[in-house]
Amino acid sequence: MKGRGRPILGAIAGLFLGLFVAVDLQQFGIRPLDNLSVFGLPLIGLALGLGLALWAPFGRGRAERAPEEAPPQG
Repeated sequence: MKGRGRPILGAIAGLFLGLFVAVDLQQFGIRPLDNLSVFGLPLIGLALGLGLALWAPFGRGRAERAPEEAPPQG
């Protein structure tokens, strides 16, 4: 089975997304900086990024074959 997507890149991107969301929520005063914010949100982001990367590529279906060349006219 050929590997799908880019799971390492997705995990790293998800980790950074979780860190950004945790710091962003703390800076806007929506959520205090506690254990859930510091550890939970980055881990949730990591899992989300990994899951999306394993599910990718999203819209790619079967490759369409190029039409056969028409015989020369003349």
